Amino acid sequence: MSEGEEAPGPEDFATLFASVGAEPALELGQIVKGRIIQIGAETIFVDVHGKGEALIDRAELVDAEGRLGVGVGDEIEATVISTGDEVRLSHKLLKGVQAREALEVAAQAGLPVEGTVTAVIKGGYEVMLGGLRAFCPFSQMGLHRVDSPETFLRRTLEFRITRYSENGRNIVLSRRQLLEHRAAKVAEETWKKIVPGAILPGTVSSLADFGAFVDLGGVQGLVPLSEISHSRLGRPGDRLQVGQAVTIKVLRVDEGKGRISLSLKALDADPWTAVPGALREREVVRGHVVRMTDFGVFVEVLPGVDGLLHLTEIPRSQQGAMKEAAASGAELAVLIVSIDTEKRRVALALAPEGVAPGERVESLLAEGAVLTGTVERVEPFGVFVRLGPGDVGLIPNAEMGTAQGADHRKAFPPGTAVKVAVLAIAEGGKRISLSRARALLHEEQAETQAYLREASHKEAGFGLTLGDIVRQSRRK
Repeated sequence: MSEGEEAPGPEDFATLFASVGAEPALELGQIVKGRIIQIGAETIFVDVHGKGEALIDRAELVDAEGRLGVGVGDEIEATVISTGDEVRLSHKLLKGVQAREALEVAAQAGLPVEGTVTAVIKGGYEVMLGGLRAFCPFSQMGLHRVDSPETFLRRTLEFRITRYSENGRNIVLSRRQLLEHRAAKVAEETWKKIVPGAILPGTVSSLADFGAFVDLGGVQGLVPLSEISHSRLGRPGDRLQVGQAVTIKVLRVDEGKGRISLSLKALDADPWTAVPGALREREVVRGHVVRMTDFGVFVEVLPGVDGLLHLTEIPRSQQGAMKEAAASGAELAVLIVSIDTEKRRVALALAPEGVAPGERVESLLAEGAVLTGTVERVEPFGVFVRLGPGDVGLIPNAEMGTAQGADHRKAFPPGTAVKVAVLAIAEGGKRISLSRARALLHEEQAETQAYLREASHKEAGFGLTLGDIVRQSRRK
């Protein structure tokens, strides 16, 4: 029937709604889909698939200029607002209730309604629902309270009616209930995707000292601080901010406790793959001091790769400055002493003065060599001596060349220069055995040889033999 055709007569209406009234499947507040079968001057007839026919006011389907936006045969979605003698539908109820009767139905059925926030008042917001004033408390506007209540002003939002009385003069709303209901449905679907190893999109919802919480879609997981980046971070805010979209990997799931452990760095390339081509032993590089411990300072020499500057490599006079450098992340020139890619360890020493980054510093260590070092510390079993950057050796007490029971702490305080002979180098230079006694003997022998050579030159003209000169030196 075209738009100009007459609506069915009373008898036809009786026949039409007798069948609808007998259909128990349609319920108040139910959202249904149907096909328009007839358009009258004030009413439109809709065939609700398999459940009979219903009526909807023509005014609900016209635009601001009065033009009808649908035609016979079109599919529409609407809400059941009456199941009495006739089944009536409302299309506007889906987008915003505009009548007292429909608002009351929405309140009873828990249906969402649209309203515009018009003012911030004591305790909450004034909201306009189709010409009626309603109230939404601050606590019911969202899942989280916002810093500025004016954020919602002049916005059209969906609400649930929690109280409807006095024929619409007392209406209380909650947006939070609606959001929680929807979040629960979304969370139910999200949990199906959250399994160890899954890679999912998310949004940073909050930051704490120990990590970042990420919303995966109604479900929150935690990215611990250590899983945010391969590089050491002082706090999550150094890399992330609230509202930032991220892609994460699920590490562990405890659905019973609602705990989800996530990782960002698991999706980043392993920084250690760049170490063989970027770092060389005995090379000076620049890095940033990231933290100080009881045993030394960690320096980031590549993004995500830290080396250890052991406490024994830091002169006592500079240890206080290292604490300040660690607090500020200061830049530091260091010498790469050794690299162990299997154990993921880089040993460092302070770079010698005057050596620029990129230059190499060759070690002077060799078994049998006699060197001068500086006493680092004295222990009951021997004396540790620094021979150069990254090279600290031990002189056992038996190799000190002192009288038995001598007080080495008093005789060799830290900083004392001492000559030593290198006895052995083990574990790639990590264990260096030294001898002061051997160095003293070597020095004595060298002095003797020098004396002999000098004496030989002076007395050669007087007929003395080399044996005579040696005997004379011994008598002296």
